[in-house]
Amino acid sequence: MFGLILGGLAAAGSMIMSCAGTIGGALASSASTLLGVVGKHLGPVSNIISSIAEMLGIFKKEDTPEDLGRRAVESDKKPEDFDSTEQYIEHLRNDIEIDKEKMKNETDVDKMAYTAIGASIGIKGISEKKGFDIPTETLVTFAKLGMETKEKEINDLLDSFKGDIGKVSEYAEGKLGAKEEMAVGDRLIDHFQEKNPTMSEADIEKKVMALEISGGKL
Repeated sequence: MFGLILGGLAAAGSMIMSCAGTIGGALASSASTLLGVVGKHLGPVSNIISSIAEMLGIFKKEDTPEDLGRRAVESDKKPEDFDSTEQYIEHLRNDIEIDKEKMKNETDVDKMAYTAIGASIGIKGISEKKGFDIPTETLVTFAKLGMETKEKEINDLLDSFKGDIGKVSEYAEGKLGAKEEMAVGDRLIDHFQEKNPTMSEADIEKKVMALEISGGKL
């Protein structure tokens, strides 16, 4: 099974790069990199991106990373042809028609590639809206923590940590030194206390502990 997953990821990565002439080298590169980072967590990570993008008004309810990725491949325009990623998404949503018959012949590899492309578009839109880059590794950590449906909590963490959001995933994965781990833990306590002023100290500590991945191996 693991070999099949790796084979599918490799094939999807090759498909993405073969679309570089259509979607642009920058998007192809970011989508290929994203795919390599998220691996088997592509589904949950794309769902997290979709939920946050919808919360921020970047995606509409009907938008999905897979659909936007499919539309990107069909478009004759690239992200750099627009002033913002939101404008690019509006173009994909409003101007690109999808061939339903062609969709019937799509393989799982095709869908994986489209999802990675659309997820890359989504995370770029979120980063532009927030004003800082969001490491893909951080979204993988949130997926590992089972936060796929906790978009508000994730969004609150993004707003609280901003450009330091990567520290949250390093904390969760046990990759920080003792001093920095304590500092990030204290920031998390402050964050949850601010968001939950009536919550007890014990419950706040539980919320912080819930962000720890045992052994970093989940």
